Amino acid sequence: MRDEVPSLWGVVLAGGEGKRLRGFVRDYLGTDAPKQFCAFLGRRSMVEHTLRRVTWLVPWERLFLVATERHRPYVVSSLGARQAGTVLFQPVGRDTGPGILLSLLHVLRRDPNAVVAIFPSDHFIMPGRSFMKAVEEAAKFLAWNHLNMTITLAVQPTDANVEYGWIEPGPPVAVCGDGTLKRMAAFVEKPPVRRARKLLEAGWLWNTMVIVGRVRALIQLIRRACPELAAYFSLVQRALGTTREAEVVRMAYRMIPSVNFSAAVLAPHAEQLLILPIDNVLWGDWGKKEHILETLQRLGKPLSAPLNARHAAMRA
Repeated sequence: MRDEVPSLWGVVLAGGEGKRLRGFVRDYLGTDAPKQFCAFLGRRSMVEHTLRRVTWLVPWERLFLVATERHRPYVVSSLGARQAGTVLFQPVGRDTGPGILLSLLHVLRRDPNAVVAIFPSDHFIMPGRSFMKAVEEAAKFLAWNHLNMTITLAVQPTDANVEYGWIEPGPPVAVCGDGTLKRMAAFVEKPPVRRARKLLEAGWLWNTMVIVGRVRALIQLIRRACPELAAYFSLVQRALGTTREAEVVRMAYRMIPSVNFSAAVLAPHAEQLLILPIDNVLWGDWGKKEHILETLQRLGKPLSAPLNARHAAMRA
């Protein structure tokens, strides 16, 4: 699968704090690590599972992992000796918008014609290869047709979840691999339960937050949606690759607001985006204990053993 789209770059977002899961992680796994650095199924952490999936398609030298300085020990543990230079450490967390924009500016500097695939690090996906095949097809569609557009991957919902983003599919645009690209008619982030039920009945889809787009198109989209954020990052862009880069990034992160990419960028500009619906993939944002346990129960899999139990077994 890898390297069939030579201009494809990858961004893995691992800067979240996982506040909603913090108590569960501490009580059950015996760690204060954010959820993306924890193993809930098997021995690999969620970020390790994500990186493994992404590197089926994107080589390490074209992959950025975005975290925060507080996460540095967890990142080092997850990556081991592999390509530590591909990690972007934000001074502090400012939600998903700044982390995405920072990584896009780094990609733009290296490859102005790049197609970029953006992945959250804390989502469950099975089967991974089927999902990544859809990512590959979306990237090929943009690269081969020389289109300056953005595609969001979407899945069929299983319930009226109020923690997810919901997408209304519009008319079909083109065949894309085994799927069909459609216009995005509307986007709603985390609706109240009564509206979520109506969206489910109306055939809306879940937003996976996996996005494929031309690097210039994505940056332009953020600039239109968040001009204040873009203004601060124009200073960062000029400083990249210079001796002042770290200083300017720290300054910018002291000034910028927190910006959620889905709510601030996708929702107001839904009509400018395309979606690629994916069938036969089990997907979930493991942001709450209930989401994790429901998925594992559906798979018939046990939750990974607590850290203290694993350590005791290793000593035995």
